[in-house]
Amino acid sequence: MKPRLLDLFAGEGGAAYGYALAGFDVTAVDDVERPNRAPGVTWITGDATTYPLDGFDVATGSPPCTDHTTLRTVAEVKRKGGGEAGTGWMLAHTVARFRASGLPYVVENVMGAREDMPGAFKLCGSMFDLTDEGWLLRRHRLFLSNMGVLLPGPCRCHRRNIMGVYGELMQNDRRCAGKRLDRPNGDIRAGVDRARRLMGMPWASAEGLPLAIPPAYTQWVGEQLMAQLPALTGGPP
Repeated sequence: MKPRLLDLFAGEGGAAYGYALAGFDVTAVDDVERPNRAPGVTWITGDATTYPLDGFDVATGSPPCTDHTTLRTVAEVKRKGGGEAGTGWMLAHTVARFRASGLPYVVENVMGAREDMPGAFKLCGSMFDLTDEGWLLRRHRLFLSNMGVLLPGPCRCHRRNIMGVYGELMQNDRRCAGKRLDRPNGDIRAGVDRARRLMGMPWASAEGLPLAIPPAYTQWVGEQLMAQLPALTGGPP
C-alpha cells in the first residue's frame, strides 16, 4: 500500500503530481473546482485551511502567496478596501497545523515569504535542468520541512538564457521590461505552450501555470521523504 500524502491549496496540481510520481497516494484539496487538474491524483474541492489531516502519512501545502509578492498592491486594489490582500495568514496557519499534527510535512511558498519560513531551502528550475529549445526555467520557490532534504545542485539560472513563467501568459513568448541589475534588458516570459513544456505540466491552463510548482521539484522532495518514512513508521524499507 502506498503512503498517503495530503496536498493542500493544490491549484491545478503541479506539486501533487510530483508527489504522485515519487510514489505517494495523493489526495489534493483546493477550494475551487478547476477544469485543468493533474492526473493520477484524488481531487477534493474543499477548504484547505480546515481539511482534516487524520489518516495521512505526510502533509504538504502551498498556501496563497499574493501577500508575499510584488502582486500584493494589485490584490489590494482589486479588493477595493486597501489593507492586506487577505491570504497571508494562511502560511503561518498551515505551518502551525502541520507542526501540531506530528506528521512529516512540507510547505511551499515564494521567495518573499522567507521571513515567515526560517530554515526553508530554495529550489529552482535550473537545478533540474528544466529547459526548452535552449531556454532554462528560472523559478525560485521556498520549501520548509521537518524532514531532511538534500538539494539537487546549485542554482544556475544566471549562467544561461533564462525564461520565467509568471503574470498573465500570452500565446507567444515576450520580453518584459525590468529593473534588475543582472537583467537590464528585462525578462523573457514564456508563452503558454512553452510554459507547459518548461514546467512539465501539459494539462495546465494559462491561469494555473504562473501559480504552479513544477512537478520535478516535489518529485525530488517526495522521493527523499519516501525513503525516510520507514524509519518513522517502523515499516519495511
